[in-house]
Amino acid sequence: MRGKRPKERKCYVLRTSDGTVVEVTREVYLEWYQSRRRERYQREKERKYQVSSLEMLAEQGTIPLGAADDLEDTVIREMCAEKLRLVMEELTEEDAYLLYLLFFEEVTIKEAAQFCGCSRKTIANRRKRILKELNEKLKEMGIMGGCF
Repeated sequence: MRGKRPKERKCYVLRTSDGTVVEVTREVYLEWYQSRRRERYQREKERKYQVSSLEMLAEQGTIPLGAADDLEDTVIREMCAEKLRLVMEELTEEDAYLLYLLFFEEVTIKEAAQFCGCSRKTIANRRKRILKELNEKLKEMGIMGGCF
């Protein structure tokens, strides 16, 4: 975990979604807060680079998810997914692996830099370049607004 670790306590508790308090171990407590930081980091990057998760797109109504009631929704979703697959296939193997690490495995930039054997700045620059290329190619294909 990056930064200062919390001081040792006698008891670690987390509040569930229904408001009840649950006592947990120190490891669970630290992991839970680390995952919240990771989620916040991902949301900030999504906003900065205009990249959205599928869940966020479904909430916004930009792309239909789940069982489609309408044939038109199914066709639109499949067309978008196919265009994304085509654009992703054009990426180099290294770029595709980097996107896989960052967005599907939810690896941090620091961890990705360690995997790839380069600096964090290099990974950040590569990610920015790749996302810009993807966005431009998707716009050329008719998918507007940084849908993916």
